[in-house]
Amino acid sequence: MRDYEPYYTEDGSIGLYSYGDKDVFHSKFGALTEAWEKFVIPSKPDEILKRQNKINVLDICYGIGYNTKALMTFVIEKNKNKIYKKNILQKLFDKLLNIDTIDNDNNSTKEKCLSRYNDTIYDDKKISKQNKKDINHDKNNFPIVNIDCLDINEELVKLSPLFKTIKTPAEYYCYVMPSVFDCFKWYYKLQDIFVNIVSVFSPKNKKRITELLELKFKNMHIDKEYKVNPIVNYILINRISEIYGRDYVNKDLKKILRERWTKRFFSKSLIKYAKFNQFWGYNKLSQNILSTFLHNIYYLYLSKRYKNVDFKAAESLFNVSFYLKDARKSILQINKQYDCIFLDAFTYTKAPQLWSVEFIAELYKRLKDDGVLLTYSNSAQIRNTLLENKFYVGKIYNEKTKKFIGTIASKDKTKIDFPLNNYEVGLCNTKAGIPYHDPNLAFSSKDIMDLREYEFRHSGLMSSSKYMKYRTMRSQDDEI
Repeated sequence: MRDYEPYYTEDGSIGLYSYGDKDVFHSKFGALTEAWEKFVIPSKPDEILKRQNKINVLDICYGIGYNTKALMTFVIEKNKNKIYKKNILQKLFDKLLNIDTIDNDNNSTKEKCLSRYNDTIYDDKKISKQNKKDINHDKNNFPIVNIDCLDINEELVKLSPLFKTIKTPAEYYCYVMPSVFDCFKWYYKLQDIFVNIVSVFSPKNKKRITELLELKFKNMHIDKEYKVNPIVNYILINRISEIYGRDYVNKDLKKILRERWTKRFFSKSLIKYAKFNQFWGYNKLSQNILSTFLHNIYYLYLSKRYKNVDFKAAESLFNVSFYLKDARKSILQINKQYDCIFLDAFTYTKAPQLWSVEFIAELYKRLKDDGVLLTYSNSAQIRNTLLENKFYVGKIYNEKTKKFIGTIASKDKTKIDFPLNNYEVGLCNTKAGIPYHDPNLAFSSKDIMDLREYEFRHSGLMSSSKYMKYRTMRSQDDEI
C-alpha cells in the first residue's frame, strides 16, 4: 500500500506503519482505544449536547477516521432510543402511555420524513432537502453533529470506512462465558487459558511490525464501550460517495483492496456496499423505485444485528465534511467556531508544521470560548506551544488506568480538571519547551526543524536534563 501498511493492534483496531517515516501512526494498544480515551471521553460531548443540542468538531489528521467514528458511535448510542425501531409491544406500550394525549391542531401540516426503509414521503413536495432535514431534527429533537475532517491523504480517506475491527480473544471469551461469573477466581484463570489458546489463531502482522511494537495478542481486549457502530461506516461511505461519485472505488483503490496481504484488513460487505452505492446510490434513483432499492440494499449489506435501526434517522444526525489538502491551507479557509478540536497529527518530530505556534494560533481563533482542544501528546514542547497561545493547559486523566494520557487545552480555565503542576510548567520553560515556528504557515518540515534547532543551540534556557536534576536535588533537600 503506497508508503504505508496496515496492521492489527492489541484492541483489534487497525494501525498504520509508514515506510517513509519508519514509524507507526498508532500505538500497539490501538487507535480505537486512543480515540475513546484521549479524545471522545475527555471532550465530554454529552455535556455539550445537553447544553446546546449541537456540536461542532474539528478532526485534524483524520487518517483511518477512528476519532470521528468513535464520536459518531457515542452520539448514536446516546440516541439509540430514537434511532432503533420499536417492536409491536413497545409501540403498544407507548400508545397506552399517551392514550390521553389529544392533538387539537387539525390544521397542522403533515411533515412525514422520507425513510430509506419504508414508503412514507413528505406531503409537501415543495419543501427543500435542507428543510426536510431540519424538520426531521425538530420532530425527533435530534442533536446535530458537524464534523470537519482535515487530511492530506485522499487515498486513505477513501479507504477509511472500509477497514474492519476484529473481535479480540477476550471478547470471544465474554460471549462464551457470561460475566455474571466474574466474581469467581476460576473465571479469570479460565479466561487466561482461553485467550492463550485462541491467540494462536489471532491475525498475524508482518514480523517487522510485530517486533517494532512488541505486540502480544494474548493481551488483546476491547472494552465493551470501545467500539465502532457498524452504521457509522455506512454513513461515511455514503458521504464519500457523494464527494467522489463514480471515482470513489477507482482502479488504484481496487488494486489495494485486492492485494493478498492487505485485503485481510478490509470488510467484504463494506466494499460491496461502496461499489454498489457508487453506481446505484439512492440519490441517483427515481422516487418510484427508491423504496424497493433501499429495501434490497438494506437487507443485502447491513448487519442483521442492526436491521432494527432507522438508518435515515441515524444518518441525519451527522454532517461530515472533508478538507483534503495541507491542513495549514484548509484551516485558513474555515471560519467556523468549534466546541472540540481533535489534534491527532503525526508526531511533532515528523510533522512539525501541524504543531507550530502559528498553526496552534489558528486553532485558538476557531475554538469557542468554552471549547476544548485535545491531543495525545504529553511533551513539554507542545504544552509550551499551547501556553504561548494563551491556552489554559491541563492533562487528560484515564480513570481506568489511573494515569495521565494526553493534554487538554481551553480558553476557559474551568474546563481543565487537572492543570499542569509546577514541575511540568517549569519543564515547559526549559530548552525542551522551545516551540516550532512556521512563518506564514508556509515553511517545509526541514525548515521548521532547522529553525528550532538554531534557536535551541543559541538559547540561554536551562536544559531539561539539568532542570530535572535540579528538581530531584531540591526534592531530596525538602525531605531532609
